[in-house]
Amino acid sequence: MSWIIIWLIWIFLWPKHHTIHKFISKKNINPSKISIFSTENQLQATNMKQEMKKQLHFARLRRLVLAMALCLFGSVATFANDYNVLIIQFSDGTTQSYVLETRPKVTFDSRNLYVQSPYVDDKYEYGNVKKFVFETHDLSGIQTVKGGECRLTLIGGNSATVSGLEAGLAAMLCDTAGRKVQATKADAAGTVSFNLQGLPVGTYIISLSSGKSFKILKH
Repeated sequence: MSWIIIWLIWIFLWPKHHTIHKFISKKNINPSKISIFSTENQLQATNMKQEMKKQLHFARLRRLVLAMALCLFGSVATFANDYNVLIIQFSDGTTQSYVLETRPKVTFDSRNLYVQSPYVDDKYEYGNVKKFVFETHDLSGIQTVKGGECRLTLIGGNSATVSGLEAGLAAMLCDTAGRKVQATKADAAGTVSFNLQGLPVGTYIISLSSGKSFKILKH
């Protein structure tokens, strides 16, 4: 709240004080004689007031534009470091989340819920889905995986990471023909990562020994 008050003072009050003193200095007017001068020459005083108001208006306008530009720049800088998170909650209490650079498209029909983006193409039985929500998180936020949550992170297209797994859980990256491309196990933190650099463009499947799988796209 305090920064809003400071912005308002900077935009509206400070320009008035600054513009008046600048105007008086430019016109070489003695401030102590302004009231006397105004009564002696009403027409000139009126013209000077109008000119002063005009300069004050432009001063406030310049500061308002500058303030808006700074706010916009700050917002862009903030959101540039945020990531799109899709969270799907299931009836059994488990959660599947996606951390992606672009917001995925979620559609559904009477049977399935579909998650599609330039990097993923998954589907879930609609009857098992309790709800889904979109969120945005910074880097610290996406590093936190809650209990019962499985998370797929695909940022930059060079690696795919699945977290929230049991330590030692087997995971495999296959092509659409079922051929194994990479194989690994979840580390002590319950995370597996696959390096996608150097792989041919196409569709790949991340298969977990728990039965869960993800369809990812390499560009």
